[in-house]
Amino acid sequence: MPNPFHYRARIDRLWRRSEPHNPGYIRLKALNAIVRELIVPTPRAQSNYQMYLATSPYDVARHKLRDLYDQEDPTVPAPERGPVPVPSEQSPEEDDDPL
Repeated sequence: MPNPFHYRARIDRLWRRSEPHNPGYIRLKALNAIVRELIVPTPRAQSNYQMYLATSPYDVARHKLRDLYDQEDPTVPAPERGPVPVPSEQSPEEDDDPL
């Protein structure tokens, strides 16, 4: 079964491609894909529409943030990890004060 969050992200990406700042042929392709996936009266389109509506905007935002923070940012350099300091073991007979 497809993940509803990823499905919603794909449909939302198609909606953004259908905005007026894009060329007409891209807008037409995006709207055609949306109509085929959600609006055509077929059982598959109805189940896709139900899956699209199954995710609330709050859950979508939480899912996006989780994906954002789970992945490491390739632009940030990893912290350098030097050798791990080994604690020196002092015998109980040795004093810190030599006198």
